Amino acid sequence: MGLNDSDNEKTLTILVNTKYSRITVHKSTLNALGLPAFIQLGYNSNKKRLMLFGANNQSQNTIRVVLKHNSFCYIHSRSFMARLMSVSKALKKEGTYLLKGEMDKQLSAAYFSLDNAERVLESTDRGN
Repeated sequence: MGLNDSDNEKTLTILVNTKYSRITVHKSTLNALGLPAFIQLGYNSNKKRLMLFGANNQSQNTIRVVLKHNSFCYIHSRSFMARLMSVSKALKKEGTYLLKGEMDKQLSAAYFSLDNAERVLESTDRGN
């Protein structure tokens, strides 16, 4: 059910930018979700996980996937970021964090531990 299965895939990754309330979903993660037309965000506050669910039909809580440079997509949500930061002590204001995840094939979802968030510098953060 994880990355160490025999059908080992590329590592699933996302970037969480708390300053701009933006989640960057990388192509390996989109591929693992089956290149969905829409994504639904979720989190588990007990296990401190951010979750992404792929969807092919639009519903009230889905976000359209628009690929940038054919390799990633952005998701912007101030309200979701505020809730995510309240769940995780690792995510601070005005930071960019790399989260590595795994695929849960039973739920058809990618999940990312908030406890293992790695602080990184994006080009927009340099010089600050």
